[in-house]
This record gives sequence, structure tokens and C-alpha cells, in this order.
Amino acid sequence: MTTRERRNRIRSLEGQSVCVALADGTRLDDCQLVSACRHGTRTLWLYANGADRFVALDMIVDIWESAAPRARAS
Repeated sequence: MTTRERRNRIRSLEGQSVCVALADGTRLDDCQLVSACRHGTRTLWLYANGADRFVALDMIVDIWESAAPRARAS
């Protein structure tokens, strides 16, 4: 996958709840992807655990949409 394809794939997740695997082995689960690689930047703007977080694109190993919460059984 080219860098452009990767950026476009990540941009398609903007506004969604996502999970992100980072190169250092950590994960950010159920965070909001606010913006990705806009205006020439190579960073993702995430809202995680009540705070803004900016992560360099080259630190992202994988990113995927969080699973929707399951409805509770009555």
C-alpha cells in the first residue's frame, strides 16, 4: 500500500471511534479520530482519555474502527 493510499484509508476513518496500534507496542483503544494528515501535516489528531493527542503517521502500525458497543440483553 502506498503512502497516499494509507493516508486516504486513515482519512476515511475521521470522525469515527478507532483503535490504534503504535510502533512502540502501545495501543490506544476507543479514541476519536478528529483529523488525519490535513494541510500537509503527517500527524493524526486523536481524542483519547479526555485529552487531545497528536501522533505521527509513521508511528502508526495499524488503525481500525472500534467495534460498536453491544446492546445489553433484557
